[in-house]
Formats: sequence, C-alpha cells, structure tokens
Amino acid sequence: MENREEVISESMLKSWRESGLITSQEIAFRSGDLYVAEDVITKSRRIVTPNVTESVLNKRVLKG
Repeated sequence: MENREEVISESMLKSWRESGLITSQEIAFRSGDLYVAEDVITKSRRIVTPNVTESVLNKRVLKG
C-alpha cells in the first residue's frame, strides 16, 4: 500500500488559517482521501474536514 501525500496550495492554506480550520503553526496536506493538519513544532497530526467549494477552473455546462 502506497502512502501518497499531496501538497495543498499556499492560497488554500492561507484561507484555511483565516477561517480557523488550521492554526498558524500547522501545515496541511492530502493523504489519500483525507486532509491532514500537522503541527510543525510538535509534529502532532489530526484529520481536518474542509468545506467543499466549487473549483472555478473546472466550471463548464453539462448538456444532456
């Protein structure tokens, strides 16, 4: 089983810090289908659940 961690964009991290989802001393990354916040000082980790937002880059009209 592969442990794959994906980087979260700086703008998303800033948004999560402003909303209080993560603290100023935490970073976040995606591991599989979970978002993980890690305290850079203590190295403790926790699972976070961000609000799902629409991506403006992937907007398109579906025709049926």
